[in-house]
Amino acid sequence: MNKVYLIGRIAHDFELKFFDNGKRCYIQFPLAINNYNKFTGEKVTDFIDIVAFDKKAEIINEYLSKGSQISIEGHIQIGSYMDKQQQKRYSTKIILESFQFMDKKNTV
Repeated sequence: MNKVYLIGRIAHDFELKFFDNGKRCYIQFPLAINNYNKFTGEKVTDFIDIVAFDKKAEIINEYLSKGSQISIEGHIQIGSYMDKQQQKRYSTKIILESFQFMDKKNTV
């Protein structure tokens, strides 16, 4: 089973992007998740890349922005690419399957 549940805040502005000759769209944004290091007791923030497609992307684009709190359910997707120095790099993203607005002002 590959399931992820996260609550956090959108850490950066995002832009709705289109592909498949404009038939489909997506957004990608980092979600800031507050955690505590159990060994040091210090607060740490993890930034997890989230990708949403089609109608979900359109709704998020319309109603949310940097700083908005969101609860997401999704799955992990690991990919790889070659950087400018031809070194293989790996990326981990969460593909959004469902979400809820957590800020009261953003209810639909």
